Amino acid sequence: MKPLAAIMLLLALTGLARAATTPPACASLCGDWRLDATASDKPEQLLDAAFLQFKEPKARRQSIPNTDNLEALRKAADEDALGPILSRPRSRELREELELALRQPRSLIISGNAEDIRIAGDGSSSMGITPGEHSSRVDRYGTARIESRWRGSQLAVREKYDRRNQQETTYSTGSDGALRVTQVIARPGLPRITVRSVYRKP
Repeated sequence: MKPLAAIMLLLALTGLARAATTPPACASLCGDWRLDATASDKPEQLLDAAFLQFKEPKARRQSIPNTDNLEALRKAADEDALGPILSRPRSRELREELELALRQPRSLIISGNAEDIRIAGDGSSSMGITPGEHSSRVDRYGTARIESRWRGSQLAVREKYDRRNQQETTYSTGSDGALRVTQVIARPGLPRITVRSVYRKP
């Protein structure tokens, strides 16, 4: 077999293997879905239980350095003027953030084009992902590493800052034809929170 022909055959076999392990586009997840509230968890109740274990963070103030360096003293004074420093959000602020993150859209539309998947919920902006690709986002917690991938027929989207600050959302369909969306969130000061939502086609 000529080298070029061998390379083309290898590429073809690689493509077949990838197709066998990676569902096309959004596979069985595609469609227009409606929340089954009676079969889904209640985020408010789970948050209530989690926050019973929450302890407010202790504030610390910037210490003034013992130095004659005017630049160091000026910087310390500026930081001190900002007020107490918190290593993590207070309960009210964190609760508001998690209520937003765990909000269950009443409807979901999942569509696919080639390897790209778009997930749109009512009242929220749509999210576009490409399984197998990594991205990042910078916000108040730092830099989140975002990765999405297929686990068999289950789609998983993971956002990780560090071991104590991360979240993962999975999408899968069961034998009953329902779409199950599972959100697992870890935040400093709280036990891990898991919310399961069930969606069905109208």
